[in-house]
Amino acid sequence: MGEHQQIAIAEAIADLMTSGEKGATLCCTLDTHDGEGNEVSVEVTQESINITPYAYSDDPLERLETCGALEDLEDLDLDLVDWEAGGYATIGIADLELVEVAQLVDKVFLKLLGCGENYSPSPSTEDLG
Repeated sequence: MGEHQQIAIAEAIADLMTSGEKGATLCCTLDTHDGEGNEVSVEVTQESINITPYAYSDDPLERLETCGALEDLEDLDLDLVDWEAGGYATIGIADLELVEVAQLVDKVFLKLLGCGENYSPSPSTEDLG
């Protein structure tokens, strides 16, 4: 599931994830549309992913678990950084490898944000520094 999307995500975030201190202020925004045509996005930095919109009122880490977004991603060390019900959820990913981040982002699009199997993420990277 989502293999070509995972590859596209990994390619989009590779520079910021592997460039050490140089990439510390970079943010890659991956935009696409959910199954109902609404714009959804995941912003990726070296330290976190930010999910928008986060349309739920319950704990994002619990929601990721119950919706199946963490399926096949055992032993990920995720931290809840910040969130606002109906707004966004920022999840800490500091100890994850590039491939794990790409898999997680793909699962977030599919399982949490309701994107169809053939979604196509559109990346853009900016320096927040």
